[in-house]
Amino acid sequence: MADLDRARLLRLMDLNMWEMVREFTRTGRNTEILETGELTMVAHPEGAFFNNVAFPRAEVDADTVLETIGAFYVQRSFPFAIALRAHADQALETALLARGLINPVHEPGMVLLADPGSVADCPGLVICPAVDDAGRDAYRHVSAEAYATYDQSRAYTADIFAQLDSVCAPTVQGFVGYAGSEPAAAAALYVSYGVAGIGWVGTVPAHRGRGYGEAVTWAVVREGFRRGAAFVNLQASPMGAPVYARMGFTTPTAYHLLVAPA
Repeated sequence: MADLDRARLLRLMDLNMWEMVREFTRTGRNTEILETGELTMVAHPEGAFFNNVAFPRAEVDADTVLETIGAFYVQRSFPFAIALRAHADQALETALLARGLINPVHEPGMVLLADPGSVADCPGLVICPAVDDAGRDAYRHVSAEAYATYDQSRAYTADIFAQLDSVCAPTVQGFVGYAGSEPAAAAALYVSYGVAGIGWVGTVPAHRGRGYGEAVTWAVVREGFRRGAAFVNLQASPMGAPVYARMGFTTPTAYHLLVAPA
């Protein structure tokens, strides 16, 4: 990894993140993607602001962004956010903040450059790849319960995991951790651009504090490196960031979610 300079690392992080979002939107039900030369936007009628997100991918002015998202989100009364890269969108962020948007969420962009060989000691937790509809339903259950903490609607979660490709496809693999017969934790691998992206990490609230989220994340890390990924990439939630830091992830950048004030 010595020859992976910072600019290339950040570019690959962005590309993998955008493709991950495209992937779970494409396989979802009642989901939409709209792309222009500068923006990727995803939407769902039941999505929270952090589900309906516009991603600037190139230099674009604030007026163009606001006009485009106005037609895609505002006219349909969809909550939304604009995800801005700390390493590339500073001028756009300043302009959007000046127009009244606010920044309620800061997502660390984190990477693991090599497998340190660490393990999470979780007696009784059995981790399995989701390879059939039973596994998909278990994954959906975990995500519905885990992300309700952030006020994500269960209808949205059901639609995101409506088909098997959402957890088992050539570039996607979900893992579910079972405590006995109960699905307790889950995490998914999204491979693109030679990078192992991690998404939808969650633990059912009743099972938190036992290391289950870390254990399923290690399962994804190992599968990503087994497939030849150059590094592992994720965008951390407030709950997940301290766990990933303890695992050895570093934070080369961050993504700032801007929203319209209430």
